[in-house]
Amino acid sequence: VSPARASATEDNRPDPGVPEENARRRLRSMMRPAGESAAVNLFLGQPTYLKLRETALTGNLAFFQTALADALDIDFATARSITEQSGYAALLAALKALDLSEDRAFLIAVAVHPGEFPHPQAIRLFLDRYRLLHREAALDKVRAWKAETLSRAIRGNAIETGRHASNSDDKAAGRKAS
Repeated sequence: VSPARASATEDNRPDPGVPEENARRRLRSMMRPAGESAAVNLFLGQPTYLKLRETALTGNLAFFQTALADALDIDFATARSITEQSGYAALLAALKALDLSEDRAFLIAVAVHPGEFPHPQAIRLFLDRYRLLHREAALDKVRAWKAETLSRAIRGNAIETGRHASNSDDKAAGRKAS
């Protein structure tokens, strides 16, 4: 290989991350109706899948995490932990619990974790895992997330109640001392 030919080949290689961003852009364009106005709120009144799909395709993970939290009736922190884990196992369970078809689940997963699907075998693995995951097992996982959400809320209320009680005790002690 001549040096001129080698440098031409290197120049044609896309920068890291460019193929993933191009795939996201293509997916977004495929999923949006023609002539859609940017001023329209796409998320009001849409069924769960459409909200998840559209928020995943925005490229803003916080939008998707909010939609996922709403869909699963969990808190935002839990939804964030589901999507920020390395790998997509927790997201797989969340999507299965929502009873999404394989193709819909895959579209969302690739929009949220594009780096997880660099070749056809990775896509096949996702589809196999999704197909083999029992919905009841996925629902159990969501129930555990909800229980954790509830537990955090109760602990938070207990802490607030404790603070309020100690503040009341301090005020009462201050009145007795005077």
